Amino acid sequence: MFSSTATLRHITRLPPPITFDEAILRLHNHELLIKFDPEYTSHEELAADPANPDAKRYKVTDNLKALPAGLWNTQITFEAELTDTKDGVNWVIKAPLGLVQKTSWRCVKVDGMEGASEVEGEGEWCLVEDVEITANRMLVTHVKGKCEENWRGTHGKFLESLKA
Repeated sequence: MFSSTATLRHITRLPPPITFDEAILRLHNHELLIKFDPEYTSHEELAADPANPDAKRYKVTDNLKALPAGLWNTQITFEAELTDTKDGVNWVIKAPLGLVQKTSWRCVKVDGMEGASEVEGEGEWCLVEDVEITANRMLVTHVKGKCEENWRGTHGKFLESLKA
């Protein structure tokens, strides 16, 4: 019903002396990435899908705040499929109401990357997050807004994990 798609791109420079290998090690730590979600409540690993044996599957529960000050919260459970790639990780989230969100987090060298000069920082590597959200228009608008609201905090948690 009135299906729509939105795409987003968020780029964060990785501070020196962070290396490609250090970033990839964190990107391949699915449990760490899942917990970066600001609305994260819990997760559990699911059995592999024989159609995509390279992917790890998780059931994730988030606590969504529908109204400010906790006046109306709701829990939502969805399936997340994470597949490691040579330069990062691909996510596919399948949530209620037909929402499908495909996200890639990649570690990309700044030199020659389009748009990298506009990103603050000094590192030679960037975390590049590309998101595609498909659902009904109202839901796409809401999820896109949440992604825009939360990406800096999520990328910040990723940077903190690199310092640990």
